[in-house]
Amino acid sequence: MIRGLRMLTMRPLYTFAADKTPATTQGKQQQAKPIQVYKDGQLITKNYLQLKKSQDIEGYVLTLVKNYYRTTNKSALTLDSELEQHGLDSLDSIELSMQIEEDLGYVISAETLPVLNKVRHYVNYIKQVEQYKVENNAAPLA
Repeated sequence: MIRGLRMLTMRPLYTFAADKTPATTQGKQQQAKPIQVYKDGQLITKNYLQLKKSQDIEGYVLTLVKNYYRTTNKSALTLDSELEQHGLDSLDSIELSMQIEEDLGYVISAETLPVLNKVRHYVNYIKQVEQYKVENNAAPLA
């Protein structure tokens, strides 16, 4: 009996986002949470990038693809360029998506990856995620 009573009074170890009521989350500004990564054997704390303007998003994606080590013909890269025109294949698209996840804190689902064939597709995806975050005050699940 005492053991059963103790189990009822214990707090849960985990709380899930779905368990929170909308009344407690409304009115609060969502802040970027710091992330911890290992770099050169050291634990580094950094914040996610926050891209609000369309120009910032476009510049970020263009810079990301231009700086990717396997990209060819970097000077001709535009928003309407296909990744294949610059020597990138589906595995490179996955690596670019992983970099976006790491930099911006997104979760890109496996179903979305085959659709990301152009630089503009990445820009549109980021814009849609940012728009969703503004409208719902929460990040999409995937």
